[in-house]
Amino acid sequence: MKEKEPSPAPGSLQERKQRLVRANIAELAVVPLIEHGFDAVTIDDLAKAAGISKRTFFRYFATKEEVVTWEFDETGTALLTAFRLRPRDEQPLVSLRFAMDLIIDRLTSDPERARALMRLIHRTPALRGRFLVTQDHWREQFTSAIAERLPGGPQTPMLARLTATVSMAAVDAAMMAWAESSDRDIGTVVDEAFEALAAVVKAATHPAQGRKRSR
Repeated sequence: MKEKEPSPAPGSLQERKQRLVRANIAELAVVPLIEHGFDAVTIDDLAKAAGISKRTFFRYFATKEEVVTWEFDETGTALLTAFRLRPRDEQPLVSLRFAMDLIIDRLTSDPERARALMRLIHRTPALRGRFLVTQDHWREQFTSAIAERLPGGPQTPMLARLTATVSMAAVDAAMMAWAESSDRDIGTVVDEAFEALAAVVKAATHPAQGRKRSR
């Protein structure tokens, strides 16, 4: 397997051209994956669907998984940028919900394709594992960004990490719930996920009340 060429400098003309080519290849290559399933399709099939040679395929993608998941790596970076642009005194969960509008816009630009890709990820262990790795990277980035907003103190690292963790769980739950639906509005699904998360957090802050009700 030929390794991918070194990435060009971020923001350069070469990088933008490379991203456009990757996007075009992925747009065509995911079709057989969606139609036939991940395990039934080979690299040769992906290259043929994209109208390129296998060698050219490996210039842009190292694995089959990357054809599906590469966009999510970039989405995480954009999501973090949108989060950092929110007011620093805003609650992190509120900021993340507003930042999620970026993902909503991207998914709704072609909702049927987006749903099919999310279902493919959810139902394919190899893709699900790769997507979880991507989410781990998002979580680390958001942990740092959230910690920058907190006043400091011994609880700050844990609070930042837990906030990032539950936030990513809400994002994941919302995207998967939307993908498995047929016609629900993703904005509504995301709102429901964050409202449910707020309820969970509120319940967790009053454990004594929960124990009294259970007796």
